[in-house]
Amino acid sequence: MDSSSVHEIIRVSYDKSKPSLTFESSWMIIGLVTGIILLIFLLKRFVFKKHRKALRWHSLEVEISGSPKAVFKVERNYENLYIANRIYIELTTRKAAIPIDENNDVIEEIYNSWYELFGIIREEIKSLPGKYLKNHDPTTALIGLTRNILNEGLRPHLTEYQAKFRKWMENAKKEPENENLSPQEIQKKFPEFEKLVTSMKAVNLVLINYSNELDKLIKGI
Repeated sequence: MDSSSVHEIIRVSYDKSKPSLTFESSWMIIGLVTGIILLIFLLKRFVFKKHRKALRWHSLEVEISGSPKAVFKVERNYENLYIANRIYIELTTRKAAIPIDENNDVIEEIYNSWYELFGIIREEIKSLPGKYLKNHDPTTALIGLTRNILNEGLRPHLTEYQAKFRKWMENAKKEPENENLSPQEIQKKFPEFEKLVTSMKAVNLVLINYSNELDKLIKGI
């Protein structure tokens, strides 16, 4: 084989007397390896910076009970994504963040769903580990917004209408004239049915908007 066609990339020698292991290479190879290491380092920094930017801040815009739309700045970190996803699932798997159809939906069932939603989200907030809350204002902001949704968006309607409607419905079902009517037909006889539905749809809209904002937070839109 022609010696001119053979190129040593790296030479390794071992000295028994010391003992020592010696590596030798050309400046070209050293420069190439150094360049590759530097390129990998820069790429990792770029990816990390991009990833970190994606997990920075997100604006949640929610209008509660007819008040001006409030903007809540929430840090898009893993803790907040964990919380947001759990709340989002509860909202979208119940008759909460799904549009209400007063002609086909049973109001009692919606109230049952809302009542359970209120309790479950409240328990979710109460059971959050202390490490999520300690010196962590962004998480507190997300939890604070959720409390506002429950206390200012959902609670007032339940306080005004739920007990009144349930009591009326319980008695209405016993009336002979309603014996062969469906729950949807009976509930329309409620004296404040139109006001109740209007209020209920307003709450429903708040919950839908909130679930949409949580979805954007989760997806990073």
